[in-house]
Amino acid sequence: MKSPKNHIISFIGLFVAFVSCVDTYKIDIVTDKGYILVDGTITDLNEPQFVQIVRTPDDAQYTSTEFTSTIVARGKTALPVSNADVKLILNEKETIQLQEVDAGYYYLPTTFRAKVGDRYQLRFRTAENGKTYESTVEQMVAVAPITNIYDEFNPIGVRRFGSAGDRIASSDVYIDFTDVANSKNFYRWRWQLWEPQKYCETCKQGRYNLYETENGETGDCYRDLTLPGNNEYDYTCGSLCWDIFYSSDINIFSDIYTDGQLQKNKLAAQIPLYQSNQCLVSIQQMSLTPNAYRYFKLIQDQSVNTGTLADTPPAPIKSNVVNTKDSKELILGYFSVSSVSEKRHMITRKNTTGGRLNGLFTSITNRLPQPEDASGDRGDIPLAICKSSRTRTPIRPAGWEIK
Repeated sequence: MKSPKNHIISFIGLFVAFVSCVDTYKIDIVTDKGYILVDGTITDLNEPQFVQIVRTPDDAQYTSTEFTSTIVARGKTALPVSNADVKLILNEKETIQLQEVDAGYYYLPTTFRAKVGDRYQLRFRTAENGKTYESTVEQMVAVAPITNIYDEFNPIGVRRFGSAGDRIASSDVYIDFTDVANSKNFYRWRWQLWEPQKYCETCKQGRYNLYETENGETGDCYRDLTLPGNNEYDYTCGSLCWDIFYSSDINIFSDIYTDGQLQKNKLAAQIPLYQSNQCLVSIQQMSLTPNAYRYFKLIQDQSVNTGTLADTPPAPIKSNVVNTKDSKELILGYFSVSSVSEKRHMITRKNTTGGRLNGLFTSITNRLPQPEDASGDRGDIPLAICKSSRTRTPIRPAGWEIK
C-alpha cells in the first residue's frame, strides 16, 4: 500500500498515471462545493495498513480522472483532514484506533492484518466541526490464487499521461488463475513497479551538498546565485536506488459468465518501457465485495463512455461513507477490504526494443541529465543519497533477481 509521502502525487497519481488497457475520456465536473474524500483498502498483505482522508477546496473544479477511483481536485491542493478521531470497527464489536502518521494519513497498528470472513467498518469524527462519518460494513472475501505470470512486449503500448496521442511501448503482464466455483466472485488488479534509478537529486540554481545530522549523513540542494536562474544539475545516486510506481487504472472483473473456469492470459498490467533495464513488478489480485465492484464499475463506465452527445453528463459517484447526521452530504471515494494474492515478476526487457539503458530519468523528466562538472571550487562532486519515500527506496525490493 501507499505510504504517507508525497501527498499530492500519491493521491492524484500524476507521477505514474498511464492509461492501461483502453484509452478513455476525461470527465470534468464543475462545482463550487468542497468534498471529503476517503481512500483506503484494508488487506491481508504483510504491509502497512492505512486510510487517507482529505478535503477538496471549495472553489476547485473536479476531474473524474482516467480510471481512478475518486474525483480529485484539478490544479488545486487536496487538503488533509488532520486530527480526526479515526477508528476501525471489527465484527461490530471490537474498536481499533488508527493513528495519524502524517497529515491526513491514518495507520492501523503495525501488527494488524485483515482476515477473510471478518467484517470491517470505518468510522471517524473530524476535529474542525465534530461531524461523524462511517462507512458501510465490508466483509473480506477470499480470492483465488494467481497460478502463472508472464510478460509480452507491446510496441504500441499505452498513451502517455497528459499527451494528446503520444504513446510509449509497454511490457504487458498476463496472469492465469482458476475462479472459485459455485460462488459469485469479483476481482480487481493493481500493480506496483520498481525501476532502478541512476540519478537521485536535481538542484535548480543550486548545488548538492552532504552534511551530518543526528540520524546520520544526508544531503540537500543549496541555492547558488552565481548560477543562471534556469540552471539544473543532476546528481548520481551514491548507492543502489529504485523508483517506485503505482497503477492508477481500474481493472476489474466479474465471474458471472465464467464461474469456476480457468482464466488464462488475463491482462493484469501494462508497464511502460521507461528504460531497457530489468525491473520488478508486483501483481496483486484482489477480491471485491459486490458493492465495491458496483462502485468501481460505475467509475469505469463513466470514464470510458462519457464524451458523446448520447451520454449522460457526468456526476460525482457517491461513496459508501456517509455523514451520520446528514445523509445528503456527498462524500467521495470508497472504503473497501480485499484479500490479496500477490505474485512478483522480474521483467528482463530482453524481448523489448527501443528502450534506453538507464533511461528512467529521461523518461520521467523528458530531458537528458545534466551532471555538475568538477571545478576548482568543487573538485569532488558529491553523490546523492537515495532517500526513502513513497516513490523511492534504497532497499532492494523483495523478489529482485538479476537475470
